[in-house]
Amino acid sequence: MASQVRRLAAVLLSTTALAMAAPAQTLAQTPEPSDPPIYLEADRIDDLAAGGYVARGNVRVRQQDRTLMADELEYHPESNRVIARGHVVIIGQGPYPQYADEVELDSALSSGIALGFASRLERNGRVAAASAIRDENASMTLRDAYYTACELCENGEGNPTWRLRARQVHQNAEEQMIYYRDARLEVLGVPVLYAPVFAHADPSSERRSGFLFPKIGVSSRLGFVYQQPYYWSLSPSQDIVIAPRVMTNVNPLLYTEYRKRFWSGFTEFEASLTREFEIDSDGERFGDEEWRWHVFGGGRFEINEDWRWGFGIQRASDDLHLRRYDFSERAKDLGQPISAVNRQLVSQFFLENRTRHRYGSVLAATYQSLQTNVNDDTLPDLAPQIDVTQIVDAPDGWGRLSLNGNVVHLTREAGSDYTRGSATADWRTRWIAPGGVVVEPFALGRVDHYNLADLPVAAGQDDTDSFTRALGLVGTEFSWPFYRPGEQVDWVIEPVLSLVAASDDPERARILNEDTLSTDLDESMLFEPVRASGYDIWEEGTRANYGLRATAFWGETGRFRAFAGRSERFDGDAAFGATSGLFEESSDYVVAGEIDIAQFSAEIQTRLDTEDYDVNTLQAAAFYRGDRFRAMLGYLDTSDDAAIRGPQRELRADVLVRMTDRWSAVARVTRDIDLDLSRRQETGFMYRDECTQFEIVYQREDLGIQSLGPSESIQFRITLFTLGSLDPDQ
Repeated sequence: MASQVRRLAAVLLSTTALAMAAPAQTLAQTPEPSDPPIYLEADRIDDLAAGGYVARGNVRVRQQDRTLMADELEYHPESNRVIARGHVVIIGQGPYPQYADEVELDSALSSGIALGFASRLERNGRVAAASAIRDENASMTLRDAYYTACELCENGEGNPTWRLRARQVHQNAEEQMIYYRDARLEVLGVPVLYAPVFAHADPSSERRSGFLFPKIGVSSRLGFVYQQPYYWSLSPSQDIVIAPRVMTNVNPLLYTEYRKRFWSGFTEFEASLTREFEIDSDGERFGDEEWRWHVFGGGRFEINEDWRWGFGIQRASDDLHLRRYDFSERAKDLGQPISAVNRQLVSQFFLENRTRHRYGSVLAATYQSLQTNVNDDTLPDLAPQIDVTQIVDAPDGWGRLSLNGNVVHLTREAGSDYTRGSATADWRTRWIAPGGVVVEPFALGRVDHYNLADLPVAAGQDDTDSFTRALGLVGTEFSWPFYRPGEQVDWVIEPVLSLVAASDDPERARILNEDTLSTDLDESMLFEPVRASGYDIWEEGTRANYGLRATAFWGETGRFRAFAGRSERFDGDAAFGATSGLFEESSDYVVAGEIDIAQFSAEIQTRLDTEDYDVNTLQAAAFYRGDRFRAMLGYLDTSDDAAIRGPQRELRADVLVRMTDRWSAVARVTRDIDLDLSRRQETGFMYRDECTQFEIVYQREDLGIQSLGPSESIQFRITLFTLGSLDPDQ
């Protein structure tokens, strides 16, 4: 809230100062030869008996790009006063005109008054005040001021959706503070928030400490919630927010945020701490009281245009703490190389170099699992991982050569240690053969060296292993696009075939798979020469990958695309697991498609079993975007019979119905079909006009966790455009 008020004050005061100062300076001073000339136009100009003059009728004063217009203007040289009256308009002091009924400045040109001041501002903002006074110390006072971003009735009747008003707004230039008296927020002319007095730092001054807008809410899980943030400006480049949170159903929690900016980068952190019991699905406490906490944060720094480094920290006492208070492990990823995955935290350090033809990185990381059945001692510490890639452009027609070196070292408290070094040369190019056939040959060679320790072997056997393997493949991809125009529909039909011959893996039985933990065949990877995401798994033997793409275009936006394909392995053992779609010699069928027709669009991607055409995986979504009705329906099915986790089917829906031009009904749901529960559902109403968005939403959440149970809440989300959101969670 404080930042919102600061922005409003800056607009009010700076705009008023410009409105009063500009005309006085142009008229009261005698131009020096080097000064821009001043032009005065009026229907009539008369001399005053005491000296000076008065201009009447269509008065226009111009100096360069600045213009003042009024019905009447007086200039009194004995007192050096300038008075402009009647429909005063000032143009050129900003992007929008400024208006006043009357503007007057004193002889020193340092103080003055504007009566009936008004102006349009950026983002449809409007400001007005009965009077604006500037004193000799450059301090400003606005009386009976208001600000809104809402449209006003042309006849002046009625009230805007919202308006911020204050009996007095005073800017103290010496103290660099802004003070308010009788400030209130009006909705449809009715006051809803009121503050008799409050103050904050001038927007032009350095940041100052103070209390921020509190967080207030009600939840069936936490009870009544009150959080009072305090902003502490430690220096011009760093600050901290301390926000104790009091709740009726659980113990108090202390939350804090810290930020610091450097010339080359930044650091950001968030943390929380509480002492709490376990809570069952009925809201009853059990077990021992324990300290629970979390720390998320990191930083990123630019060394120069090619080099950067950074770090990240993600740690928590347990998963329950994050879920109960809705702290996301992705909140402070800060764009670092290793992204946090679901129910796992990662802390890391990295150094990167990026140029047009070269990439290099050094990385170290540790992991923490949020799953209760996973022992963190079995998770690896990565220190280091080194990756270097150099791109070499070959002569015309011969493509490019990519040279890569990769080294990784993993250690565990409980489990095997792993060290690998790899060197790879990857060549590919693209030719257009007669008849329009596209030919893309490729070749790859790689050498891997492994050192393994603490292997799970029988007593008396050596638990270490060291070996080297050499791998390679060659292949070519062929595609033949056919274009067929039509009167209504244009078609592009493209058959695609790729042939790959890969060497055998002589050390396959000795490899520990550390970097390709899951593979799911889809359209994007079907034709990749190397389909493993890491180095450990090698797909040996010969294979053919084939498919057919079809694309249709019609009208201005109509589009349809479909793809179907599969892979055939002629020799060599399966490299991927039973749920990958590549386990059998004939892979699963990959089918994908999308369509876009006017306001309707849909997309689908699925894998069909190679024998009985059963659906192994399916992702589908449909969208409708009308003027009065919008909807999204999504479906996810990973119910492969061989899947270790069992069936996973999820349905998502999002609906918005515009009942009037400004009122809409909204509904959202994410439902777990197999567990027969709605993980998250929302229903409510939304109001939106040119300056306001308001939502009242009933929300129910059920993650299927016994210790948490379901949670129900009613949320109010209010956004006043240009002022910001009054929803404390936004």
